Amino acid sequence: MATQNVDLDTTISALQKGLTSIPVEQAIAVINSWQQQLQGTDLAEDLDELKLALSNSSSDQAAIADILTDLGEDTSEAATNANPDIASKVRQLARLLSQAGQSLR
Repeated sequence: MATQNVDLDTTISALQKGLTSIPVEQAIAVINSWQQQLQGTDLAEDLDELKLALSNSSSDQAAIADILTDLGEDTSEAATNANPDIASKVRQLARLLSQAGQSLR
């Protein structure tokens, strides 16, 4: 998993502040950055779904919650293969994504 170029700390910090603190435009910019790093993975596909849901004003909260939960699960799996230097941050990100999904239910 090529996460060296993605700023894990910034993403973790944003999620810790809560979903409503992140403007949609900023969230989409972060998603685009992650997608570039994770091309060809399940995570990139999940991120594309999230970006489409955030861009669509008629998206329902339950759909976004499901996508965030899926992202959390896939990120957790990715942590097992991550570079040991960043694995703990990837696991933290996975927990935050799952919690964000649960908070929308």
